[in-house]
Amino acid sequence: LSSLQRVELWAEGAVGKVHLELKSVSAVPAAPHPNSTPLLTVSSPAALAAAAAPAAATTASRTATRPPAPFGTCSGAVQKQLRFGISGREQPTVPVPLPATESLAEAVCCDNRTVAYAEPRFLYQAPDIALYSRLDAGVTTFYDSVCGLPLFRAPLNRSLAAFKADTDEHGWPSFRTAEVVAANVVTDVKSGLVSSRCGTHLGSYLPDGAGPRWCMDLSCIAGSPAGSPASQGTAVTAAA
Repeated sequence: LSSLQRVELWAEGAVGKVHLELKSVSAVPAAPHPNSTPLLTVSSPAALAAAAAPAAATTASRTATRPPAPFGTCSGAVQKQLRFGISGREQPTVPVPLPATESLAEAVCCDNRTVAYAEPRFLYQAPDIALYSRLDAGVTTFYDSVCGLPLFRAPLNRSLAAFKADTDEHGWPSFRTAEVVAANVVTDVKSGLVSSRCGTHLGSYLPDGAGPRWCMDLSCIAGSPAGSPASQGTAVTAAA
């Protein structure tokens, strides 16, 4: 239990819904003292998000690992220092067998073996991410996590509250037409797959009653502008 870093629940399906009521998740020592209390107790969505937070990040010393050639789709390595705390997510937490050396961003944004999956829902609410507390004043520009192209600017033509409501309803950062940098975002309206002009997988196109909607993996839109010091990648190890 001393190395427990994350608790996650995942449900995937083609049709229908999954309803899960989680009352608590607890962990106690193997031989607890009579007066001991649980080391970990999760009793709400917010607490579950807290349990998903990783231990102290070690990104400064981490060497990036790009997916092997048959599976890699990105034009280069994921940026070393991603915004919004995403660089701290060093494990590929998707239901696909992948090398443990791939980070969440490398797996979700650059490995086509995960194309049918997304980063964990409500990742942006986890305490190590806390997206809303990291947004710029006014309008925030979201950049490609690999090449640094500007992809989305939000909120535009709506309030910040509306952007948050859209995002909270779906579980991933959600953008409307006016917020898309169309020159840099490639949308396949038939398959619903969305990628950047430089090949980074970004998320899904999921229109609703209010019109077109782009539901993105924060991991893939957490870069810094191309050419900025923060956008410079780290050394890349080719995966076998």
